[in-house]
Amino acid sequence: MRKLKFILFCFLFLISSSSWSFAQEEKIVAVFPTWKPYGYVENGKATGFEIEIFREVMRILNRKVKFAHQPWKRCLYSMQKGRADVIVSALKVEKRKEYLFYPDEPISLSRTALFTTIDKKILFNGSFENLKSYTIGITRGFSYGHEFDSSDFLQKDESTETSSIVVKVLFGRNELGAGNIAVIKSIAKENNSLERIKFLNPLLHSQRLYVGFSKIKKHQELSVLFSKTLSEFKHTNHYFRIMKKYNMD
Repeated sequence: MRKLKFILFCFLFLISSSSWSFAQEEKIVAVFPTWKPYGYVENGKATGFEIEIFREVMRILNRKVKFAHQPWKRCLYSMQKGRADVIVSALKVEKRKEYLFYPDEPISLSRTALFTTIDKKILFNGSFENLKSYTIGITRGFSYGHEFDSSDFLQKDESTETSSIVVKVLFGRNELGAGNIAVIKSIAKENNSLERIKFLNPLLHSQRLYVGFSKIKKHQELSVLFSKTLSEFKHTNHYFRIMKKYNMD
């Protein structure tokens, strides 16, 4: 009887061990939008400074990653439905806490502002009331801060990609656009039009960005491990090399 119990114990141990190993081998599906220099696709490969940081932290954690490039709204939908494990990256918005675990450590910072062409004499003092007569280009599904998001009197023109906002402002379809400063500069530079745009002060917001982990996939433990490892990684030379590579230092 004791021998039989020992054999049974060994059998169950092997099953549980192999199941754990299989779980470790499963690829984490990480969704991300085009948001250069934070994340984008180049030569068929996911890249950008956040993508490189995330990839390296997951390598340290011995977790394989499969990247899925999607429009922002689709990224959020994939997380809501449990079709992805991770989103790189997102603001900490209250309604998203229903389906996302947020690590304590942010992956980066987002500085968001209104922008227009240099020939326009649009004044902004922080009051959105003064902007009621203008059409403002925004990215569908993005948050621009509670006050802006809840200002229903504003004329907001939604696009699926941030690059479309820049084009609409440059060609005069929209008087204003709203977006992350680093992203807008990157897009404008690629279009050889950086000298044609200007950013308005004050900022719409300056907030931390986080890697969001799926609650449906029960990734709370992974979220905690990621936070600790990311915090440590930020003190390495590798981290500073990535930031310098994308002119984010």
